[in-house]
Parts: sequence; structure tokens; C-alpha cells
Amino acid sequence: MSSTVYSTIELFSVELWREIFDYFNSNDLWYSFRDLNRKINAIIDQTTLHLDFKKKDNYGYFVKNILPSMNVTNVRSLKLQEPNEIRHFFSLYSLNSLIQLRLLSIIFMYSFNDNSFTFWNQLSSLKYLRSLEIMFWGNSEPDNCIEEKEFIIRSIFNNDHCPLLKYFTISTPGRQRGMPTIPSLITTTKTTYIQYLSIDSLTFNDLIKLLPALQNVKSFCLQNQLYYDNKSNEQEQNMIITMALLPKCVQMQLKLTYDIGFEHIEYILNHTPNLKDLFLWGWYHLANATKWKLLLSIQCPKLIKLELKITGPIFDDDFDQVLDNFEQECRTTPFWLERTVKFPDEEDWSISDCFSNIIIRYNIEKVSFIQSCFFCMNYSVIFVSRKRFLSETTEFLVA
Repeated sequence: MSSTVYSTIELFSVELWREIFDYFNSNDLWYSFRDLNRKINAIIDQTTLHLDFKKKDNYGYFVKNILPSMNVTNVRSLKLQEPNEIRHFFSLYSLNSLIQLRLLSIIFMYSFNDNSFTFWNQLSSLKYLRSLEIMFWGNSEPDNCIEEKEFIIRSIFNNDHCPLLKYFTISTPGRQRGMPTIPSLITTTKTTYIQYLSIDSLTFNDLIKLLPALQNVKSFCLQNQLYYDNKSNEQEQNMIITMALLPKCVQMQLKLTYDIGFEHIEYILNHTPNLKDLFLWGWYHLANATKWKLLLSIQCPKLIKLELKITGPIFDDDFDQVLDNFEQECRTTPFWLERTVKFPDEEDWSISDCFSNIIIRYNIEKVSFIQSCFFCMNYSVIFVSRKRFLSETTEFLVA
């Protein structure tokens, strides 16, 4: 770098340097600008940091070059996904020292196996956190990750931890212990700011307990399954709806166990009057075109995209008959004809273990687009014809 260019860069204002640095993650920032001169070092020391250790070898560079001089209060986002790196980082910094944190993503972490939940209690210090993603992992015993997941959910929805949270994802893949329950959610009454929620699994009873806190949710996803909990009659007692509790929800993804029926789906959809995009994976007793027509026309008048993934036994006559009936009704009923429902060919069915899956879908937006294009084409033809008519008329009059 020439001395002239270097001198010009030195004249940049502090505000301009900070704006430039905002485009860099911490490793790139240190590699490109650290130790150029004292002024730049001083600006870096006050710059917000985005620590992303999802790429290989990023953590090693951080430990060697950034860690010795880093001001932890400058960290705004933190992404970790290796168990050893997670443990090492939090052996150096406590969670409650990251008081300015806006985003926290911890993937493939193992349980702390701490019955007092000391680590997760520190979530109470993250007053400015906007996004939280936690994925537990591991097959080692003892494993306390289910209890830790429940504790985290209770902390956020019942104890007002992370009060500004908008994005929340939590899961324990491969670590389900029967039907996971969250009994403390029975007291959930306060609405949160959460707009995007993804949980691996809930019982239907737990979902009822959670709904009052979800009135700002725009997207709701159950990654694994929604279970039916028949241990009490509490859910039937709470299925009377006085107001929609998910009025802002426009996107929903649900995977259902075999014992979830239309009455449970109807209860959920009663809370989502503005739903536009629905993905539902259930069993073949839900492949009833008449019931879906009634349900969607009443509960989901704004729905424009639907995907029903139906599972049933391979080579089962009842399953085949149910799908045939569904398809036949879709080909003869105005409600389904207007939505141009798509059925895959048999060779497109997916097969896993002893079950077969078929996806039934429609997308009104695409249909509307095609219709709009068709209308525009017709309009163009009319316009061209009119222009030609006027031209030919003019030629006739001149002649």
C-alpha cells in the first residue's frame, strides 16, 4: 500500500471506519485491519463483534488472535456448533457476561447435566437478545437435555427471560423421551414478542398452554411431532375458543402423530384466521377432501398455499382407496378445482420403512399469476386486433 493511499485512509472518520467494520465478521476484521495503527486498533476495540464459529478452523484463529484483546461486551452475535468449542468458550466467558448479545446460536451441544440449571438461568441477563437457537445433541448417559429444554422454555414463556426475543428455535433431535411434556406452561398468560417459533415436539395439551403467549407469532413450526396426551381431560376442557390466539400467524408447519384427529386440527386452525401457508404431515385418516374443504373454507379463508403429506402402509388397500376418493372429489368439487390441486404420480411417492408418503398440494398465488398472464395475453390480443382494425379502417377510408 502506497504512503499516499495509507495517509488518505487514515483520514477516514471514526464513524466511517465503524460503518466499514460492520461488514466484517470478527475473524476477517482482525485479519484485515488489526495492528495497522493505534487509531484503527482503538476503533476496533469499540466495534461490535459478530462471532461465527460454524466454519472449520474459525475458533482456532479466534483463540489465538482475538481472544487476548477482545472486549466481551462488544459481542452482538455468537454462533457455536462444536461441543468442545462450546464448553471451552463458556469456560472463559459466562453467558451473563454477554449483556449486549442480540443473537445466540448453539448447535450440537451436550447437556450440562446440572439439575440447578446454573448456565441456563443466566438467560435472564440477556435483556437485548432477539434471536435464540439451541439444538441439544448426544447419546451419552446421563443426559439431562429434555429437562434443560423444558427449563429454557419455561424461563422464556413463564419467567420473562429474554424479553425482546423475536426468533426462538429449540430442539433435542434423537433424544425424545416418550411424550415430552412441559407442565409448568399451564400458567402461561403473558404475551411474548416472539414472531418466529420452532420447537421439535409438544403434546397437544402443552400447545394449549403455550398459545396465550404466541399472539405475535407469524411463523410456527413443530419440527418433529405433535402428540396427543390422554393423561387428563384438561385439553378437552380448554378447547372452548373465545378469541383467536394466533391472529398474526401466516405460516404453520405441523407433524402429527396417528392419534391427532380433525377435531385437534380444527381447534388449532380456529386460532389462525389469517393463515396463508400450511404444511401438515399426518396419517391417512386425515385424507378426507370433504372435511378439509369445510375446515379450510371456514377457518382459513386467506390460505393460498397448502401441502398435505399423508402417510399410510405400503400396499394397503384402505390407504389406496382413501387417496382415490380424495383425488376423485378434488376433480369434481369447485372448491378444489379452483385451487388446481396437484397429486403426484405413484412413482413419485416416497417410501420409508413400511410406510408410503404422498404430498397433496395447491398454490393459489401461482394459479393467480398464470391467470393474470392469460388475462394480459388476451388483453394484448384484443389491443393488437383493435390496432389492426383501426389501421385497416383508416386504409379503407383513405382509399
